[in-house]
Amino acid sequence: MAEIVKFTGSNADLFVRESADKLHAAAQVIVPETHTVLLIKDGMVSEALGAGRHDIFDTESGFLRLKKDSDCASVDFVFISKTAKLPMLWGTPTPFATRDPITGVHIRVGLNGELEFRVATPKKFYLELVGADSEYNVDKLKKRILTRLTSAIEPVVAQTMTDGHLCYTDFAMNKQLVSERLKRKISELFVAEYGLELCSFVINGAIISESDIMAVERKRDELDTAASTCPSCDTAVPSGAKFCPECGLSLSDKYCSECGAKVSPAAKYCSECGKKIK
Repeated sequence: MAEIVKFTGSNADLFVRESADKLHAAAQVIVPETHTVLLIKDGMVSEALGAGRHDIFDTESGFLRLKKDSDCASVDFVFISKTAKLPMLWGTPTPFATRDPITGVHIRVGLNGELEFRVATPKKFYLELVGADSEYNVDKLKKRILTRLTSAIEPVVAQTMTDGHLCYTDFAMNKQLVSERLKRKISELFVAEYGLELCSFVINGAIISESDIMAVERKRDELDTAASTCPSCDTAVPSGAKFCPECGLSLSDKYCSECGAKVSPAAKYCSECGKKIK
């Protein structure tokens, strides 16, 4: 009767590694519908085998082969779940330095949230994350993922805020946008580097010190007070200026903010476009 290797782990586990010693040429492995399996012998890794009963050895070709029935060999089996998802909390270990796009003030920002992933490409997952480490477990996996994740977060967040010309003091209002950008980036990274599918990704919160928030708000107030915009050419002009330094327009007159037409001081609506004058 052929020796049979079966999966004995939990369906909730992302992966389970098992070993079998002194298997003979007729040995087989049974893979449940919920899993795929990788066979490892002498440091060589097979392609993933799907659900069903499979011969472990090829007596004529391939790296998993035995020359005759009396030969025996030891084989490791890595059963990888198709359905199990691994949830984890993430957070930047220390706040990262960035510049507020609106004010140019240097600040430090910390982020935290949650994510969930599962294995999409079993062999890449094994080679990149599990490998020959017999003690590799979920905690080690999470640490490896977190280290790579935090290195990708900073540039994506900074670019998203800059592209949208968004102030970090308004981060809570733009959290969904930043989450979506980060999810796309992290999803691409997980698939390409680790063979993982990112199932969900959210930002729970941002941590900015009170001193940084106050510095940004003070700078915003200064900028609002110090400059206005020419209604004709949109050039920033200093507060109190009587003429635009770019086009020479008189700034003591009143103009419609919608179409730029000159309006009388007492006008409530623009005679050109009908917009209400503020």
